[in-house]
Amino acid sequence: MAKLFLFAIGGTGSRVVKALTMLMAAGVQIMNTDAIVPIIIDPDISNGDLTRTIELLKTYKKIREKGASDSSDFFKTMITSLDELGDAGFLSDNFKFDIDGVKEQLFKEFIGYSELDKNNKAFASLLFSTANLNADMEVGFKGNPNIGSVVLNKFKDAPFFRKFASNFEEQDRVFIISSIFGGTGAAGFPLLLKNIRDATPPIPRHYYLQRAKVGAVTVLPYFGVDKINGVTIDSNSFISKTKAALSYYAHNMTAESTRAINALYYIGDKVTNDQKGADGSNEQRNKAHFVELAAALSIIDFMSLEDNKLQVSDDRKAVNPKYFEFGLGKESMNITFPDLPRQTYDLVTKPLTRFSLFRSFMDNHYEEFAGKKGEAWANHGNNKLTPEELEGRYLAAITVFNRHYTEWLNEMAHSNVGFSAIDTERKGKDIYNLVNGMPNKKDFLKRVLDSSGVDNYLKVLSKSEPGLDHLNSTRKLLALFSATTAVIINKELNL
Repeated sequence: MAKLFLFAIGGTGSRVVKALTMLMAAGVQIMNTDAIVPIIIDPDISNGDLTRTIELLKTYKKIREKGASDSSDFFKTMITSLDELGDAGFLSDNFKFDIDGVKEQLFKEFIGYSELDKNNKAFASLLFSTANLNADMEVGFKGNPNIGSVVLNKFKDAPFFRKFASNFEEQDRVFIISSIFGGTGAAGFPLLLKNIRDATPPIPRHYYLQRAKVGAVTVLPYFGVDKINGVTIDSNSFISKTKAALSYYAHNMTAESTRAINALYYIGDKVTNDQKGADGSNEQRNKAHFVELAAALSIIDFMSLEDNKLQVSDDRKAVNPKYFEFGLGKESMNITFPDLPRQTYDLVTKPLTRFSLFRSFMDNHYEEFAGKKGEAWANHGNNKLTPEELEGRYLAAITVFNRHYTEWLNEMAHSNVGFSAIDTERKGKDIYNLVNGMPNKKDFLKRVLDSSGVDNYLKVLSKSEPGLDHLNSTRKLLALFSATTAVIINKELNL
């Protein structure tokens, strides 16, 4: 089984994983892999961005385990946890992993500052400010990559890294998500890459790690923070930190003498004060942004590259490394589907529209129509789709996932560069107009002779259902809406 080990470092890493999970739920295909293994690394265990993403991943797994089938495009890609891999694998929804020694101690305690002699203390004071030494790492590194680089250098000794190495096969790939303008991601990306390329015994399967196909997206500044309530992170330093990190990457990761990465993607945007300031914990709950969606697309692009384009030489250097940037097809501050470049448009427009049609019906119409005796699609056959027949926890998981999906779309729509391709308020007679700027194919004759909106939706459901009754109810539900929304976007919508 070919796997993608997806390392997400810091808050930006979690937000990009969230965007990728939405795309996978909608049916965007991930090539050259049988399973995604998210590994989230963030010292801030109560980070609001982290906790939302973990809940989303757990919910995705619940829905996929009970609802996925070959007849459905929704939730098709497998997500598995690191703990579930290997012969000793066990059921687990653990996606977040820690570095030993970070919790409940100050940075100076982590480096044993009090045990240093006078000269070494003086040297440490040159490298780290008093604020650095007294930093509480419980909520991360607060935009200080100099602290993060010391702490995260313990990657190779962490149990999760050994578990990852033990389960890494020759055909597997690695992708690393990080920001370049903070503390955790900027420090974690080069250190993780170094530990993979420089793996030696006793690291398990070090030969495969040294020659692993590794991609990464480095997220440049794309938002600022309001300095309120004693927030220590200063977005005025983001650009200078980015320049310093890019210089380091150029000399140590992408130079001809190093060539440590097979494919590196860059993404960013003009910095604006768009997020409420927070040093971390549950107060760090940034609004979703289109840049995170674009960053998630880099993962899909990397996985579409053939193996022969991601070769690593015997001296552990990438052969012909590749570098990518992302750009819109048409510049806009309020992005809709037609503003995307053609390749991106073809990749995401239909899946996101189909899932949005599914979400709108489930949230606004399912309980009303699935319980009606006259609705054949819900009451036909042995495997019925009524609320009484379907497992309550399964329906609850769909409701939770749809809430996250709606929240994600709405947050992106109201960001500084808005992605407002989908109107989440459309329902009923107007449900086919949920794609902004692309009205449905409703001419005068169609309005007279045929039903529109949810009435037509119900007719397509009933026509599609009979061929799916061999599936149990939970799998039949996703398969039915996958088939129905495919018909709707081809016959009713201008995509």
